[in-house]
Amino acid sequence: MNRQLPISLQDLNPKTAHICLGIENFITNKLNTPLKNSVLLVALSGGVDSSTLLIILTCLAKRNDCTIHAAHFNHQLRPEAGAEEAHVRQLCASLDIELTVSSQDVAAHASLHKLGLEEAARLLRYEFLTLTRRTINADWIVTGHHANDLAEDVVMRLVRGTGWPALGGMEGRCNNRKILRPLLATPKDTLISFANACSLNWCEDASNVDTNFLRNRVRSQVIPLLCKENPAFLDAITSLWELAQIDTDHWAAIIEQHLENTDIETPTLLKEDLRTMSQATRLRVYKAVLTSMGKGQPLQQNLLALDTAWQANVGGKIVQFPGNKIATIRKGVIYFSYR
Repeated sequence: MNRQLPISLQDLNPKTAHICLGIENFITNKLNTPLKNSVLLVALSGGVDSSTLLIILTCLAKRNDCTIHAAHFNHQLRPEAGAEEAHVRQLCASLDIELTVSSQDVAAHASLHKLGLEEAARLLRYEFLTLTRRTINADWIVTGHHANDLAEDVVMRLVRGTGWPALGGMEGRCNNRKILRPLLATPKDTLISFANACSLNWCEDASNVDTNFLRNRVRSQVIPLLCKENPAFLDAITSLWELAQIDTDHWAAIIEQHLENTDIETPTLLKEDLRTMSQATRLRVYKAVLTSMGKGQPLQQNLLALDTAWQANVGGKIVQFPGNKIATIRKGVIYFSYR
């Protein structure tokens, strides 16, 4: 049972109030998202990250005239899932926050659709969060991803061979999915200190230490080693993330300009347009076209193979991409279609 929890900045000590204001500054200035009069849906698992986020946003709500809701998805994967749901209900009741709860057998769904447990859980959870956001007309789904999660994401992207600027890690603000991540620059240790200062109780997810999952191996083995080599590693990751956001915005504007007259139904890149682009631009334009065509992540080696063939003017060359997508070169023009 939590003691009386803070519901405003005035209820916090100077240190925790400073943390709240720093996160408010990150939301408004780094994520370019105004809090004033917004409706925020917090994805609440019951763990320290999302529970602390709920307290922080509650403390910022009055000064920004915003409304906080919460949503909890019970994955039915662990024996303690029911107790976690009960904990979340009690937490929201103590803060007088409206809560929406859904429960689904993720393991059965994963088996039926031949998905991994992590993927099935993520898909069902975000389906629920998206539906809830639309139902209550919230501006954003707000998640508790923090600086340690960002570091894990960067390392995993590096392992997968992700290119720049996506290598900088997850988005802080995803406009398409209406997801906001206000804690990306905040280390987990800071969140734990905040929670302890507020006498906040939380649930520990035992699956987070299961090393059968890559993310958990990165969390428990790789990140601590990197932090030992460089105690400022999390700060370095945050700086990398910020540079990546700047570059992402830069390239998005350039790509949009190059594709403004492209028919998405039958995408075609003309020879005269391609000749005016640098190789860096062409590769990003190829990727943008392929991504717009649907599922299937374009791989770097395929993009490079396509560009090499185009530069060599190899007529009739076909390059295959994931998702049954193909690019065909004819007389210097690149035609994108499905196999």
